[in-house]
Amino acid sequence: EIFIKEMNEKFKLEIGDRNLQIEIKNLAEMAAASGLVQYGDTLVLGTVVMSKQEREGIDFFPLTIDYEERYYAAGKILGSRYIRRESRPSDEAILTSRLIDRAIRPRFPEGLRREVQIVATCLSWDRENDPDIIGLIAASLVLSLSNIPWSGPIATVRIGQINNEFILNPTYEQREKSNLDLVITGVEKKGEILINMLEAEAEEAPEDIILKAVDWAKPYLKKLIDFQNQIIEKVGKEKIKIEETPTDLELEKE
Repeated sequence: EIFIKEMNEKFKLEIGDRNLQIEIKNLAEMAAASGLVQYGDTLVLGTVVMSKQEREGIDFFPLTIDYEERYYAAGKILGSRYIRRESRPSDEAILTSRLIDRAIRPRFPEGLRREVQIVATCLSWDRENDPDIIGLIAASLVLSLSNIPWSGPIATVRIGQINNEFILNPTYEQREKSNLDLVITGVEKKGEILINMLEAEAEEAPEDIILKAVDWAKPYLKKLIDFQNQIIEKVGKEKIKIEETPTDLELEKE
């Protein structure tokens, strides 16, 4: 008989004139951790699992990131008259999976050879708030809450600029008017926010504008990291210790 403790914890943070809401409850009970992350009315479910054994014969970390979109999230039923299953991932879903991968992969210990899979599923999309940022926050959160070794949490925001003013997490409408679309991911080290990923799309944005945007974003990144740490302190699991596989297997054999 398996006994699962009932859990229903809710947390809220106002950031960018909207509420970021996180709910930890008995969802995906066989996963190492799961959580619902909502920003505006866009909602993403994050889950993470890790294999019990190392994957043999490889010299890389087998991390899989799946960002999944559901048609019902936007109130749509697509496909033929008779086929109602989800189709292959869209280009946006693939790019979002890669975005999450680039941000979180460097925070795993070197030599980890157990398979880790993170799934971020968009359950609701409000047509204002892009689920890519929310999915990345969800990935950071569930990794931090789980027993999987990972040096997080990380925080991420999107910065736009309209009429020479920076905008935090601009809506789709604001992004159409913005001459800057900058995704910034940061970590905290000794109280200082360090940037571990930048992804930008801009119309002739000078370097000093990018640097100013990064500095402008740092207090919000700190706020998001502090928020996650509060949740981790309350419901996080103790990290397990894993014997790491040497990074150069051939050198070890010699």
